[in-house]
Amino acid sequence: MKSTKLLSFVLAGVTALALTACNNADQTSDGGVITTSEITEAEATTVETSEASDVLDETETETKTEAAATSATIIDREGNEIVVPEEINTIISAAPSVTEILTGLGAADKIIAADMYSADVDGIDPAVCTLDFYNLNTEELIALAPDVIVINGISETGDSDPYKDLKDAGVNVVYIPSSTSIEAIKEDIRFLAEYTKTTEKGDELIASIDAAVADVTAKAATITEKKSVYFEIGAAPYLYTCGKNTFIDEIITLIGAENIYGGEEGWISNSDETVIAGNPDVIITNVMYDGYDYNEIKTRAGWDVITAVKNGAVYQVDANATSRPSQYVVDGIYAVAKAVYPEIFAE
Repeated sequence: MKSTKLLSFVLAGVTALALTACNNADQTSDGGVITTSEITEAEATTVETSEASDVLDETETETKTEAAATSATIIDREGNEIVVPEEINTIISAAPSVTEILTGLGAADKIIAADMYSADVDGIDPAVCTLDFYNLNTEELIALAPDVIVINGISETGDSDPYKDLKDAGVNVVYIPSSTSIEAIKEDIRFLAEYTKTTEKGDELIASIDAAVADVTAKAATITEKKSVYFEIGAAPYLYTCGKNTFIDEIITLIGAENIYGGEEGWISNSDETVIAGNPDVIITNVMYDGYDYNEIKTRAGWDVITAVKNGAVYQVDANATSRPSQYVVDGIYAVAKAVYPEIFAE
């Protein structure tokens, strides 16, 4: 509207100038005769076109300036401001948790390549899950020309960044940190939803997590005697578990139980002796691989004195739901809750 008014003003001015020149072509103010230069139609057109061009140039400059000022930028999970591409049609996912979130956001058909561990993600084409990010092939990734590569569990670290060559080649690389809490998982979903412009679907996934947390919290409030839990993520002879500041520990606390390693930090290489000393009421494992039978826990030397073993309270839960930080943490919450307090969370 501003440009239209300005153009009209310029054209009106040119027309008025032309009329004045014609009316006063033969006389001066004291009646003398003068010679004037007639403004031809072609010249008038040239003036009008020039003025109009100036107006259009001004308008274009204003439009570009406004567009630059309103470019979509968001803060990534590392705290950096990044620009959101106009369109995202091809994505490479470097972790199964990322693949799960992207498929949950409805972007499965945009994933042109993913890590080999994403092959079991619901909704993804297993044929595209062939990449080995432990042995990075930069040339292969660049050749795929993705709109973005989403990396999990690594920070942007300058020259030591293994993905620096990709970024130098013009590939958009987005980093998702290893999430250690349910809230962080929600932030991952929220960020990827904003980046892929699927915020409505992201809100739905987050709402499902909030609903599960609210439900479990309400039921856990009725528990009067807390049970102790040992959660195993690495089987014998290389035992591995988790302490505080992990979302598994948070789940155990959320359902009204206590982690026997809750006083320790992060992911822990533990021992038979400390498990026996902790004497958990319930043992849960998410170890799952071909040929593994979790019932071997019940026959380990010296473990027969543990309350959980004596009462047969040894359970296996889905590995993906309790190891991948995605919206499927909801399944993990209920799986652990039912294992520890079946009488409360049976439904």
